[in-house]
Amino acid sequence: MNEKTLGQRIRERRKQVGLSQNDLSKAAGVSGSSISLWESDHTAPRGQNLHRLAEVLQCSPTWILFGDEDKTPDPPVALNSALDLSEDESEMLRLYRALPKSEQQAQISELRARVENFNRLFTELLEARKRNKHQ
Repeated sequence: MNEKTLGQRIRERRKQVGLSQNDLSKAAGVSGSSISLWESDHTAPRGQNLHRLAEVLQCSPTWILFGDEDKTPDPPVALNSALDLSEDESEMLRLYRALPKSEQQAQISELRARVENFNRLFTELLEARKRNKHQ
């Protein structure tokens, strides 16, 4: 049986994943004080907060709550080294993964629209530059 407390499991897993309390709070969409309260065993994450926390920490909600040996998480994947991502890209991916699926889709749509807008503007600038060159 695992004798670690819920708070100890959260803290150790957070460190394994390579996140500060502040990083974890941003990625999980909760306050820094919530992370601190969880890690000090004053309160426990529940509901959607528990599921977002598990997703960011790359483990199961059951493992966070109970430390079940059969649910022990695999070693975390270091996103930025495994995928050769910059620090900003890793943060974007962590934050994206912390969102509910519906919000993930909304963010993808928004980002796609912004990229299309920049591409259109770039094309217009190139065309204007070509016109000015030929005058």
